[in-house]
Formats: sequence, structure tokens, C-alpha cells
Amino acid sequence: MRRRLPTLVLVASVTVTAGSAARESAIAPAPKRESLGRRPVAPIARSIGSPTAGKLEGAVGLEPSRELRLRFGNGAHYGLPALVGMLERSAKRLASRFAGLTLHVGDLSRREGGELPGHRSHESGRDADVGFLFVGPGGESVSPGEFMTVDARGVALENRSYRFDDARNWALIESWVTDPGARVEHIFVADRVRLRLLSYARQKGTYLPVLHRAAMAMKQPSAGQVHDDHFHVRIACPAGQARTCVTAPSPPELAVQPASIRRVFPSSRALVKHKKERETGRR
Repeated sequence: MRRRLPTLVLVASVTVTAGSAARESAIAPAPKRESLGRRPVAPIARSIGSPTAGKLEGAVGLEPSRELRLRFGNGAHYGLPALVGMLERSAKRLASRFAGLTLHVGDLSRREGGELPGHRSHESGRDADVGFLFVGPGGESVSPGEFMTVDARGVALENRSYRFDDARNWALIESWVTDPGARVEHIFVADRVRLRLLSYARQKGTYLPVLHRAAMAMKQPSAGQVHDDHFHVRIACPAGQARTCVTAPSPPELAVQPASIRRVFPSSRALVKHKKERETGRR
């Protein structure tokens, strides 16, 4: 009997377990097959047409935060996820580096794109206006509510106690051209601001490929506003949308070639050579 006891106990245990499973099955039947379907997938964001004649699908909205403020409440704060993400990342990156810094963002696009009053572009979710970054008399970050025009000395015309800060503004440009989730196509800005930032970047010993990318991206429009009070950043068409997303036409010799960043870099002096490109929008 002692030798059989373990066997009897094992059999009894199996029997009880099987019985419990049967009772649980009767109480909670398996879910029906149709209830196991996939979760709904968010629509793919699409930039359709060009920045001057386009529309937007599946846009995401840029939300204000401690590090980022929206200049207008006109509803034009939508864009491709890549653009919105890049702005949010750059705001957090700069705020962690410069105490009290706030990024002021103007218009992006409407939720469905299309014509936006006051602009000739901003129609396809790839454009955003961002104010310059200033410091006060003591070198502290200041947050003007409006875009401020910068003179040749870097002083704000609307408030001469505010000074255009090379370190902060270059850090913003550098964060954009090195962003892992977006590829910057253009940064429209006045030529004197462009040269100022490139000169600062060279003096601080910026990694040459980054300096080259910034030099290629920044340019003063040859028509419309010169952009001496804000940056107008435009990202490239998303991958896989070549048939729907259209890059604004420009003269071949002035077009930014994405592949050029993989070529042999020019001399340091060439990196600050003036480059212009016609901008299709006033802002």
C-alpha cells in the first residue's frame, strides 16, 4: 500500500485539476473569434501637393507646453508628425540646456491644410514659423510674445534691451538639422542672421557635416519677406510619398540636394558662402 500511495495521490490531483478546469470553462467561455480582431490603426499622415498648393491628411496638432508656446490661436498648429515631433524635441532639448528658455511657434498649417491667410505657403503640413531666441541685459533667457526684428548688431528693434543670442539660436538650428525623426529641407532666414550663426558655429568648432547641412538649409528668400524676425523651417516630403508630396519648384542650381551631405565637404570658407533660394511663401 505504501508503494501505491504516491501514485494514487498523483491521479487524484490530476483528476481534481481537470475538474476545476472544466468548471472554469463552463463559467467563462472562450471569447468569440470576432472579438479578437486588431486594434484600429491610426490614419497615415499625408502631405499632398506642394507647400503653396496642397492639403494635409492625418495631421497632428502641436500642443503648448512649459517649453513651447503658440503665438496664435487661429487653429493653424497642425502638421505632419515628423514636423510636430521635431519642434517638441527641439523645445525640450533647448530648455534643458538654457534655463528659462521658451520656444515661440507661429503658424504651421490648418488641420486639413490648404490656403492660410497671410501666407503663400504652409499648405501641406511641412512648414512652421519659429521666433528668434533672445537674452536680456543680464544674459538671461527672455520670452517676447511677438516675433522681433533683428538689426545688423543683433539687437531687437522692438525692444533694444533684448539681444539675439548666437548660442541659443545656433543650438536651435543644430537640433533641427540633426533631428532623428525629420529631415529639414529649408530654413528661410535673413542672410545677415545666417552668416552670423554660421560664423559662431565655426568658431565653436562645430562638427563639419553638421555645419555643412546647416549652411545648405539656411537661406534668405529672393522674393517676399527676408525673414529677419523669425525662422521659417520646412521639412522634406515623407518617405514613400513621392507621388503625392511635391517639393516646391526652384532653380536647379539653387535647389538643396539631400544627397549632397554625403559628398566631399567644401572648404570652411565655402560653408559661409551666401546661398539664396526663392521662397514661395511670405512666411
